[in-house]
Amino acid sequence: MFNFDLSHDIEQYLLSHPSTKEYEVIGHLQSIGRIPSESLQQPLSLFRCHFLIFNALYRLQYRTHQHQEYQLNISSLRIELSPYPGAYDSIEKTLNHHDPLALFYTDLAQLNQTKEQDVRRLLNSFWEEFLCPQRKHKAFATLELDTQTMNKIDFPIIKKQYRRLIMKHHPDRGGSSEQMIEIHQAMQCLEQYYHS
Repeated sequence: MFNFDLSHDIEQYLLSHPSTKEYEVIGHLQSIGRIPSESLQQPLSLFRCHFLIFNALYRLQYRTHQHQEYQLNISSLRIELSPYPGAYDSIEKTLNHHDPLALFYTDLAQLNQTKEQDVRRLLNSFWEEFLCPQRKHKAFATLELDTQTMNKIDFPIIKKQYRRLIMKHHPDRGGSSEQMIEIHQAMQCLEQYYHS
């Protein structure tokens, strides 16, 4: 398919684009000839492309953390590069060496063992879950938003309500951690709808 180690090219891109998305990284890698455009046309080659990008990102995250070069935050929605927190910063983020996603993407056996039918099954289950209207409806109800106006509410209103509920249900203010988790999961669900 292509040269498997994409970490150097991704690092160079992140240095000039510190807040980006996976599809923007893919576009850059295609523009410099590191990923052929046809690699995104079939589910298995799309998975392999995605896997190699995240493999490079997690290895880069570990290396730059070890050398205290900078901090790399990786999520399905954003990839963000920021200065490494100094000794005098009040909050220093540490790397979770047992992050299940990092363990998955740094295990090349996952790349080699995943077959086309596995990818199709994953994609089908994702779309069934993602497009499930009950999921969005439940998230609105959890955030105490009117489910009748779901299609009219914009994301800043949702975010404001999320912050209000987080403050209201915070355990330090007499709330419960279970409520906090439900509110956070509802927000993550709606972020996928509004930022996909």
